[in-house]
Amino acid sequence: MLSANLIKFRSGSEIPNKRQGIAPSLKGFWIFLCLACAIPIFIGCRAINKPKIRNATPLAALEKAPSQTELEVVFVRIPPRDQEATNLLWQEVDELAIDAKFRRELHKNGFRVGVVGPNSSGEIQEILQSAHHARTGNVALEDVGDMQSTHAISRKVFLQRGQQSELLASSIQKEFQMLEMHDGKLVGQTLNDGQAQFIVKIQELKNAQVTLRLIPEIHFGAFHNEYIPGDGMFQLQTSREKKRLTRLQVDADLQPGQILIVGPQADQPGSLGHRFFNEQSADKSISKIMMIRLCDFPITELESADDNDASD
Repeated sequence: MLSANLIKFRSGSEIPNKRQGIAPSLKGFWIFLCLACAIPIFIGCRAINKPKIRNATPLAALEKAPSQTELEVVFVRIPPRDQEATNLLWQEVDELAIDAKFRRELHKNGFRVGVVGPNSSGEIQEILQSAHHARTGNVALEDVGDMQSTHAISRKVFLQRGQQSELLASSIQKEFQMLEMHDGKLVGQTLNDGQAQFIVKIQELKNAQVTLRLIPEIHFGAFHNEYIPGDGMFQLQTSREKKRLTRLQVDADLQPGQILIVGPQADQPGSLGHRFFNEQSADKSISKIMMIRLCDFPITELESADDNDASD
């Protein structure tokens, strides 16, 4: 009996029955494993639509502190075919609002400067509206260089009295040709990798108006690190060599809504003003104008300044 069972076992007659019970369970296990691996693949593999960023920023907008003066800085880009619009714009500008001692030096070096009141005409209002649309994201940054008509881009600047900020007037020019009229003589030099900038500063708050100081600068050469003393510590700052043209500075007394306008003299190509406000684009010279509008100022500081004058 035992030998018969042993022979039956060795013959393998019962083995198929055992394999028939194991095979379905292994098959189910492999099916489950494949499904478990495939589910996250099908769920996770989908196209991600990346929206085109149009001047958007994840950073919160800066807010004005009570003791700060609010300025809106607008750069207007004017292609050659819109030069007539530039002439119309300058007809509204009061150039006599700037002291003659500032205007003379600026005119000699190819700059034009003046002030526009808060009740300006449609031409200036359209420029400001264009700048507001660009700042709120209606104009894509990559589309700016392709525009063939006048357009503007603006930004807000908040300053305490005595504080200053840098305003970029041009891109970096490999060879910045600097020509100055100094004491009746034309002096020239070439600055490598030069870039035109302005320093804007709140000079004084008095008699319900703000005195704005604007100083042209040229930054040039290679970048280098330097340590600047701060509040109990030194700060590492990256900068370049600079030429500050203090004799070409301009002081403007502005009331809320008034605009300081600076641009190039159209009849002085190659002048310093031309270098600051003209750039080449597709073999064409693109002219620019800078507007600085006084939006708001700290009333308390004006009142304290007036009280000090009364006591004196």
